[in-house]
Formats: sequence, C-alpha cells, structure tokens
Amino acid sequence: MNWYGEQRHKWIKEMLRIYGFINRSHIVEKFGCSAQLAGNDLTAFQEANATWVEYNPRRRAYVNLTHTNPRER
Repeated sequence: MNWYGEQRHKWIKEMLRIYGFINRSHIVEKFGCSAQLAGNDLTAFQEANATWVEYNPRRRAYVNLTHTNPRER
C-alpha cells in the first residue's frame, strides 16, 4: 500500500473510532478520490479488521462493532 492509501486507512480508523460508522461518500469527499477507490479501501480495511468492523447493508455503511452507542448499528 502506498502512502496515500495508508493515510486513508488511518483516517478511516479514526472516523470509526469517533463516529462509529463510515461510508464511501465520506472518503470521496475528504480525499477527492473515486467511489471505486473508496470502496476498495473500505473493503480492504474491513478484511484487515474483521473482528471490530463490519458492513451494515441497512445503513449502507461500515460500522465499528465496539462503538459505545449500539442503537446506531
């Protein structure tokens, strides 16, 4: 993974820690990248952190399973 990918992954982790969820549009807006690249980043991040991150199809977002507000899942 290149430096830009590492920066996106660090930001994804931080947003999941703070807000408890993230989706492609957040990454596209923040980094100005394509939706496909944002989706690839989220998939790779989820695969690397499968014990605490999962995709929620109802919310169309990736959620932090350890976040303190379970009603947001």
